[in-house]
Amino acid sequence: MKILIDLGSLLLATALQELLAGEPEGYRTLAATGTRAVDSFDPDFIIADCHTLPRTATLPETEAKVILMDYGLSEEEIASLLLQYKLDGVMATSTDLDLFKKALKAIGEGQIWIDNHKIKALVNHAESAVGGGLEESLSRKEREIVMLIPQGLTNREIAAVACISEQTVKTHISRIFRKLNVSRRSQLVPLAMKLKLSDTR
Repeated sequence: MKILIDLGSLLLATALQELLAGEPEGYRTLAATGTRAVDSFDPDFIIADCHTLPRTATLPETEAKVILMDYGLSEEEIASLLLQYKLDGVMATSTDLDLFKKALKAIGEGQIWIDNHKIKALVNHAESAVGGGLEESLSRKEREIVMLIPQGLTNREIAAVACISEQTVKTHISRIFRKLNVSRRSQLVPLAMKLKLSDTR
């Protein structure tokens, strides 16, 4: 099992590499900053943080499972990253080694791993941020747009993905804001997370 550890802190990446190297499972690890030596490594897993995730998205086509290392991000930040990137897991820096290895095994078998404490916090955050079933008033297309907004897409990019005009996107966003009584795109992140979680249930 090959693991690329690409964290903003090379010290933390190296410490995690040394910790895993001593395990009997025979993990092959590479602590890297940027794409140094990545091309020839072809990892099964990539462990990244919020600073390096954009880099992992630009790596050449890979089947690697991507795990976010959570340094104490807020629920809104994690929800936004889950919507923006294809993540297979979220792990806190406080995760003990046995649980970490269990998570790697589960992710390797195709499961998504988010520790129970964090998933409960995400669900509670989404529930409290979007009250009273207001999302029920959204049309199918408006729900689709709500899911695209937290990915950081412009109106033009949303229009291309949703196969509608840029002006229609603006109209939908205006209606969404009015229906949900919000004034900023960032306020839609909890709803997008709630919609995504309900789609996977």
